[in-house]
Amino acid sequence: SSTHTKTKKKRRRMGKGANASSRRSSSRRGGGAPVVFSDDDDTVGDVKNNAPATFSSEKRFDELIPGRKYTQIRGKTYDITEFAKRHPGGSQLLMLAHGRDATILFESHHLRSEIVEKVLKTLPTVNVEENWCPDETFPKPLDSTLYKKIQKRVREEVVEPKSKNSGRKARGAGGVKFDAFCVILCYFVALYMFNTNPTVLTGMFLGFSAYWSGTGLQHTANHGGLTQSGFVNAIWGWFGCDVVLGKSSIEWRYHHMVSHHSYCNDATKDQDVYTSFPLIRLDESLEWKWFHKYQAFYSVLAWPFLYSAAQIGDFVNVVITKSSPGVEYLGLMKHEMALFYLGRALHYGLKFALPMYNFGIKACILPLVAYGTFGSFILCWFFIVSHNLDGLKPAALPKRAQNDWAEWQIRTSASWGESIWSFLTGGLNLQIEHHLFPGMAHNLYPKVVPIVREECEKAGVPYHGHPGIFGLFPITVKMFKFLHKMGQKPVEKTITATRRSTRASAKKAL
Repeated sequence: SSTHTKTKKKRRRMGKGANASSRRSSSRRGGGAPVVFSDDDDTVGDVKNNAPATFSSEKRFDELIPGRKYTQIRGKTYDITEFAKRHPGGSQLLMLAHGRDATILFESHHLRSEIVEKVLKTLPTVNVEENWCPDETFPKPLDSTLYKKIQKRVREEVVEPKSKNSGRKARGAGGVKFDAFCVILCYFVALYMFNTNPTVLTGMFLGFSAYWSGTGLQHTANHGGLTQSGFVNAIWGWFGCDVVLGKSSIEWRYHHMVSHHSYCNDATKDQDVYTSFPLIRLDESLEWKWFHKYQAFYSVLAWPFLYSAAQIGDFVNVVITKSSPGVEYLGLMKHEMALFYLGRALHYGLKFALPMYNFGIKACILPLVAYGTFGSFILCWFFIVSHNLDGLKPAALPKRAQNDWAEWQIRTSASWGESIWSFLTGGLNLQIEHHLFPGMAHNLYPKVVPIVREECEKAGVPYHGHPGIFGLFPITVKMFKFLHKMGQKPVEKTITATRRSTRASAKKAL
C-alpha cells in the first residue's frame, strides 16, 4: 500500500548517514571504545571488551540509530534492543512492536499495566522530531473507562486469588498444564495411529489433534498465556503451530495479534475480514459480486481448504514478501526464519514422508486429504461464528462504541458454550473475554464471563453470548443468516454511504 511505501522510504532516509549516527551516539555515551550496531545479531557491545552496552531511563537520544529496535507507545519512542533479551513474554512477542505504534498491543496484553509502565520508565527513549511511524488513531484500551473497570475486577476477583492458591505471579498466565498435556498426548497418539495405519479415520483423528493444537496449545502459547516463561511459550507456540498444525507461527503472530486483535472486524485493518474476499464477503463495505448471494452455501465447502491455503500463504508471506496483507514483519529475527524451515521439515516429514515411505504414496492420499480437510473444517467453523453475526460489524456500532476500545471489542465479538468448550477450543469459544485479555491463560476465561456480563449490563453495552453446552448451534444458525445477508445485493445508496465512511476512516487512520 502507499502507506507502507512511504514508511519504507522514511526508513531508507533514516538509514542514510548510519556511520555518522553511530559516531555521534558513541560520543554521547561518554567516549571510550566504539559502540557497534549490528543488524545481524541485534546486539550492542563494546568491541574492545566484548561487553554489552547498558542503558537506563536517564538515557535520552535525539535520533534513531540504524540497526537498533524501536517502538512507539502513546507518542513516545522507546529503544527496545536490549530489553528484547529479557522481556518476560519473550523476544518473539516484543519484536511485534518493532517499527510501529504498539500502544494497543502493549495495553491489551498486560493485565497489570501499572507495573509494566514502571518497566517502560527504565527503557531509553528517543526524542524524534520526524514522524518515523504512523501514530495510532484507533481507540486505545486504557482510554476506556469500561475496560479499566473490568480489568480491575478481573485482577482482584480472578487472577490474584488464583495466584495466592497456586503461587503464580498475578499476571494471568500459566496454570494450564493439564490442558496442554491433553492436547500434546492427543497429537502423539493420533500421529502414532496415522503412521502405523493411515486410513481416512486416523487421518480425521490427526486432523482433529492438529485443530486442538492450534487452539489449545499454540494459540495460548503464542499469545504469551500458556506459561510464565516467555521462552517456554515460544517453544510450545512454535511446536504447536509450525510442527503440529503446519502453520507458520511468524505469520500467525503478525496476522492474528497485530492485525485482528487490535482492530477486530475493521474492514481496512483486520485481515480476517478482507483476506477471504472476494470469495466470501464479510462486511458491507466490501464490493458485492453476483456469486456472493450463494456464499451461505458454498462457504462451508471452502472451509476444508484452509490447510492448503495456509501452505501457499505462508510461503508467500514468510519466505517471499516478509509481510501479511497490510502488516509488515518489521521485527522478524533470523532464528525465527530458521525455526520456520525446521518446523516445515518436521511437519512434512512426520505427516507426509514417513507414512508414504512405509505404505506408499497411493495408500496415503485419501488419509492425508482427510487430515487436512477435517481439521480445517472444525477450525473455520469454531472461529467464524465468533465475529460474523448480524450487529457485530463496525457499521452497526453507535458513535460511543467507535471511540471506546473495550466496547468495540465487546460489540464485535461473541461468546458461546461453557467451560468444557473452553477446554476443547483453548478459549476460542469465549471471544469477548479473549479479546479483552488476549494474553491470559484460556482456562481463566469462564471465570471472567460473569464479570464482563455484569459490567456490560451496568454500562448499557450488549453482550452477545450463547451459553450452554449446545450454545454452538444457535450461534451457527445466526452466522449463516449473516452470510446470507452479506450475500444480498446492497441498495446503491447504502453501499455508497458505507464506502464513503470506510474511505474517510481509512484516510483518517493513514
